[in-house]
Amino acid sequence: MTLRIRDGDIYDHNGKWLKKIACPKAVNYRDMKRISDQIAMCQQCERVVHDTDFMSETDIVELLEDDPQTCLKVSMFNPIFELEA
Repeated sequence: MTLRIRDGDIYDHNGKWLKKIACPKAVNYRDMKRISDQIAMCQQCERVVHDTDFMSETDIVELLEDDPQTCLKVSMFNPIFELEA
């Protein structure tokens, strides 16, 4: 299964909207304080950022259903994501 990205939004495999991909502070993930291989801390807004390269679709969907404001690092090279035009 894949998550679809369309117009800056993430949708599950059924087309359910999950999250807008946007950082209001425009912080680069490389500039964040690493907590682990999978998690970083944004020092601008003091929020945890989850690296989706280490997560399954199920993990991402559950995380966003629990807290839609969860911050994510999304890589277009991750095969779990499908970019739609």
